Amino acid sequence: KQEDSNREKLKLIKEKQERENLLTELERFYGQLWEKLNNHARPEISELAGRFLSDLTDGRYTELELNEKYEIYLHDDGEIKPVISGGEEDLVNLCVRLAISQIIAQRSGKTLSLLILDEIFGSLDESRRNNVVNLLKSITNSFEQVILITHIDDIKDEIDSMITIEYDPERGCSKIKGV
Repeated sequence: KQEDSNREKLKLIKEKQERENLLTELERFYGQLWEKLNNHARPEISELAGRFLSDLTDGRYTELELNEKYEIYLHDDGEIKPVISGGEEDLVNLCVRLAISQIIAQRSGKTLSLLILDEIFGSLDESRRNNVVNLLKSITNSFEQVILITHIDDIKDEIDSMITIEYDPERGCSKIKGV
């Protein structure tokens, strides 16, 4: 009886070791696949984000770089810019987000239904805000709908449709003011 029990336990141990070996190999494979995809996508994201950045800065900055950890480095006259302003950081981050979204849309082979951007204009001057709106209009072939959430009123003439939501203190809830 003890021998049968030991055989069953050894069989179970062998099955678990085989499963562990399979999972270890699978983890190694996924790691290699992730690294390959990462090394392929990162330069593509950097290049597209750099083009967006060039458009948004009227050619002032034309190159940004993502390292292996996806930390962003802005280049200025071929040199990595050691310090960037808050507005520049917002622009760079927006460009990377748009580049990733654009690449996902291209690789899916179809138009994505929705892109939502929340408060992207806050630190931008009027010229940069107009550049962002124009850039968003230029990538509408990848997105059926782009929703901008903003408190900046001076862009309302630049966008196709606008919904204003205001808080109604009498009713204690938000209401749609105009469509």
